[in-house]
Amino acid sequence: MDTIETTLLRALLNFLIIGSFAGLILGATLIFRPHWLKWASLICNRWIPTRPLDKILESTIKLDPWFHRYHRAVGAFILAGALYILYFFIVQIDKASAIVSMTNRFHLPPAYIAALSEQLILIELLGATFALIISLLMIFSPNLFRKFEHSANEWVSLRRALKPLETWHNGVDEFTFRHTQQMGVMLILGSVYLMVPLTFWAR
Repeated sequence: MDTIETTLLRALLNFLIIGSFAGLILGATLIFRPHWLKWASLICNRWIPTRPLDKILESTIKLDPWFHRYHRAVGAFILAGALYILYFFIVQIDKASAIVSMTNRFHLPPAYIAALSEQLILIELLGATFALIISLLMIFSPNLFRKFEHSANEWVSLRRALKPLETWHNGVDEFTFRHTQQMGVMLILGSVYLMVPLTFWAR
């Protein structure tokens, strides 16, 4: 197992152990001091409306007139960037040295790095080619984008999508506070069951 996998596995184990320890504390609190959690619930269960966020997301920002006014300058800028990317990934890049450098840095097999780099280079070339076509259309035929703009600039209201977020769900809290000792015992047993093997495994 390499260094990256070992570090990620140990971080996951530590996270689960800390979570189990927190479960022990929470379970003991439910058994011996349930009023503490009720007090904390009153503080944490604050109503946060989504309407202000909805208004911000639904505000209109019109950039189309600016792009049509300076379409040649914008197209030329995109064209220069696309040409530079094509030149860099076709002519200037040294694939062999890049693979060796990435292999030494990330400690991965060279074949894996080579396959990944080929896919990344292909994505960059396809993206640059698409940007090149878009830039030429913006310079010479900007009117072709108007039909696309009418369909893309369709108004989509988020009010219906955000409405379920404003529904009050307190069934879990009510059930927990009705059965505090049972829930506390279950939390302690589950935390111990998870913590003991993880502690020995993390050594």
